[in-house]
Amino acid sequence: MAVTETPFRTSLRFAMFYGAVFFVLGVVVPFWPIWLQSRGLTPGDIGIILAVGPWMRVLVDPVIARAADHGGQGRRMLVITAAVSLIAFSGFSLVSSFWLILLITLVYAPSYHALIPLGDSQAMSAVLRHGLDYGRIRLWGSVTFILGTLGVGALLTGRDPDLILLVIFFGLVAVLVTTVFLREQNEARGHARWTDVLAFVRNRRFLAFVLAASAVQASHAVLNGFSGIHWKAAGHSELMVGLLWGGSVVVEIVLFAFSGAVVARLGASRLLLLGAGTALVRWLILAETVALPGLIVAQAMHAITFGATYLATMHYIAGNAPEGLKATAQGAYASISGIIMGLALIASGALYSSFTGGAFYAMAALSAVALGFAMFVHARH
Repeated sequence: MAVTETPFRTSLRFAMFYGAVFFVLGVVVPFWPIWLQSRGLTPGDIGIILAVGPWMRVLVDPVIARAADHGGQGRRMLVITAAVSLIAFSGFSLVSSFWLILLITLVYAPSYHALIPLGDSQAMSAVLRHGLDYGRIRLWGSVTFILGTLGVGALLTGRDPDLILLVIFFGLVAVLVTTVFLREQNEARGHARWTDVLAFVRNRRFLAFVLAASAVQASHAVLNGFSGIHWKAAGHSELMVGLLWGGSVVVEIVLFAFSGAVVARLGASRLLLLGAGTALVRWLILAETVALPGLIVAQAMHAITFGATYLATMHYIAGNAPEGLKATAQGAYASISGIIMGLALIASGALYSSFTGGAFYAMAALSAVALGFAMFVHARH
């Protein structure tokens, strides 16, 4: 770890990292299903492709995170996973069949998505060490998410969906560059044993918190997988899809800008309750309408359903995981979240094929389950 690193430089490096990572997500989330559809994949096929990443994370993330904690090599792991994801993604330009796309996804998806828990572990360690405001660092990811959704939405209108590949490729190049400039924030903790790991992750309150947060995030499956297709079928353009996604993140940025005060006032358990309850309402709205006013209201709730839940999870893990187990705890959360998200994405493909917008009712039911777990956590707080 560079002892001369200033808090401002540390914040800047992580802001650039989050900016690059979430720019790619800003393109992938609304538009990757559209590219997959352009290759002739059915909604069921798309659900399987989207589920591969979360399911592979179940196996990959805990191993990577444990290695990062054990050797204090989180930054090196970030560089390696960024490089692997870039190389693997390049293969999509050469294939068009379901099975070849699935094969490449088996490598690309877990390596790319491992960047987020690894980066969060590094960032939260820096937050605790230097007294930084995590939300104000993370909000730059939301800013670039908007740039990705709006920019690609405008570029795509009337153009070849292969443009999506090109934009994501250069975004992944930027991700790799930003990981190179990060500085290691975690110290090696080789003495932490697997019994210590299991004792923490088996704690009832931790498990309930992780299950609730994972279920809230998994309830976004139909939105992430099929909102672009669904809203286009309702007559909205790619630009409008981008505007709806970009606008949803504007309110998320406001939340992150004031996250320090929000977390201090509400705490992690109340934020989790708020995220689960709002998700229930959001999916009911999207199940009922594709009219623009309803979509705008539902997308404005993204700051709470995603943002508040995300902040709650990061602050809970940072405040409760022992030193030497923070990346491991992030990996455990990512693993559990991956199982639930993978199941939700598989189900979303079948649900959307059968019920189109009615699939959001199932996401509302999943949010109700999350709300129950969140109430348990809050009662035990």
